[in-house]
Amino acid sequence: MSQDQGPETSSQDIHDAIASSEGTGQDFSALRELLIGDEKRVLEELQRRIAALETPEELAAMLPDAVALRTAQDKKLARALSPTIDEAISEAVQRNPQQITQAIFPIIGPAIRKAIAETMAGFVNTLNRAIEHSLSFRGLRWRIEAWRSGVPYAQVVIKHALVYRVEQLFLIHRETGLPLTHVAQKDLDSQDADLVSGMLTAIRDFVSDSFDAGSEAGLRTFTVGEVTVLVEAGPRALLAAIVRGQHPAEFIDRLQGTLETIHLQFATALNQFNGDAAPFEATVPLLEACLDTVLTTDRPGIRRGKLRIAWGIAFAILALLAVLAIRSSRRWNRALESIEHEPGIILVEANRGFRRPQLRGMRDPLAANPMMLLAQMGVDSSRVNAVWEPYLSFDSSIVIARARTLLDPPPSLELELRDNVMLASGTAPADWLARSSRLATQIPGVEGLDLSAVTLSVPNDLRDLASQIEQRRILFNVGSAVLAATARNIAAEVADSFRHLQQLSGDALYYATLNILGRTDTTGSNETNRVLSQERARNVVALLASLGIAEDMMSGVGIGTTDPIVTGDPVSTARVNRSATFVVEFRPDTGGARRLQ
Repeated sequence: MSQDQGPETSSQDIHDAIASSEGTGQDFSALRELLIGDEKRVLEELQRRIAALETPEELAAMLPDAVALRTAQDKKLARALSPTIDEAISEAVQRNPQQITQAIFPIIGPAIRKAIAETMAGFVNTLNRAIEHSLSFRGLRWRIEAWRSGVPYAQVVIKHALVYRVEQLFLIHRETGLPLTHVAQKDLDSQDADLVSGMLTAIRDFVSDSFDAGSEAGLRTFTVGEVTVLVEAGPRALLAAIVRGQHPAEFIDRLQGTLETIHLQFATALNQFNGDAAPFEATVPLLEACLDTVLTTDRPGIRRGKLRIAWGIAFAILALLAVLAIRSSRRWNRALESIEHEPGIILVEANRGFRRPQLRGMRDPLAANPMMLLAQMGVDSSRVNAVWEPYLSFDSSIVIARARTLLDPPPSLELELRDNVMLASGTAPADWLARSSRLATQIPGVEGLDLSAVTLSVPNDLRDLASQIEQRRILFNVGSAVLAATARNIAAEVADSFRHLQQLSGDALYYATLNILGRTDTTGSNETNRVLSQERARNVVALLASLGIAEDMMSGVGIGTTDPIVTGDPVSTARVNRSATFVVEFRPDTGGARRLQ
């Protein structure tokens, strides 16, 4: 049993009930009551509630919630009701079309007009602005007239330049013909609203009866003197406008829109109108929005204004074309100046022409592209017919560019042309020096090549081997130039290293020479030291020659004490300075360069 049915029946209660009912005819009834009595009562209550749901009142109270709940779940209810709703609407339209018309009147009208108006809005607004802002000197004349006559300037403008003016509007109840609201320009004496509304109602009834028009037909426009009365009819009300001048077509749309808005916002008041116009005082702002005064010049003036606009537009177009032509001409002239000042280009003929500009001239192959120069200056080079004959320019920049193309110098080298001589500066390897010496005179515009400012760059392996030779030294005794026994061993190592260096240098197109520098300590006179150092250098040269080093590859120089190896205490430095040292020099091997040809 569920917990909300009261306390459960215990086995002791059942036993007591059976015992108490023994001997009577109600034993089974008592037992049934104890076992299922509570459940029976619950089922009876549920049955009562279900039966109660069949009443229309309770079903109506629960129906909205049930529909909302089902609609939130899926769209099956909408699909199920759709045929019934379509049939009901169709039946209502056939039975009472006037009621449907009144219901949708405030909505259908604005939608139709909006679709039509948006198509012409841009053109109409542009034309209106052109007329309103047309150039005219009459404004100044009208101000002078107002000042001299004492008449307000606004009245003078209206006198000379009135296009149309909405002077009054009447909102009239359609069924009774009673006026609901009336607005007018502040500077006018307005007519009696009851009189005007009665007159309009009478005129519309007369037209409808005389010409056998339907209930929905009626007089929409009529003229009284200088004013025009425009009447727009709605299901419950009429809107009449008194207009002076020639109103535009879009003003009718404004009247219709205002009338539709009134029907939409005051539908209840119109349907329940009983002669009290007080609820319609709130429509005054809507009607006052239609009280327009539109001014412009008179019609001849309009034509002259349009003519001035046309001439102004034509002048603006001509001025724009002139400005564009001047800018284009200046751009073309700047482009021609750029081409004429560009090295390697000679402009012979330049004809701009009417359709396609023509250019003719001569161009060095290494000069800049003239068409690229035109494009950089803003000229459409695709429209230019150009013919360029090849020639060799001797402009310094072109000659240098030609030399770079032919000689292919390393990045560490700079070239400069001076008096037709190519000056090179920086560092370069031996093979380039040998090749450039041979090719320089073949460059048009170059008569010679100056390599005096070029430092020879030596490969690292040759520089390392030369450094090993230069670290060797042969020592001598005091006042002696005789080679000791150890000197021959040092000289033999130097000879072997130098021969290896010569082999590597020749392969790399370098020419290596060995210089021997003889030195002395500071003791003795300078002349004696000079002679002694010279003799030490000659003895080392002779020793290396006996070891197979060609004498034309060596030179011996005695420098005495002028360039000591070490300086300081004469006693401690004397031993090192009494020596002969070696210096390796490299030059380009022109013979090797010839072997590469």
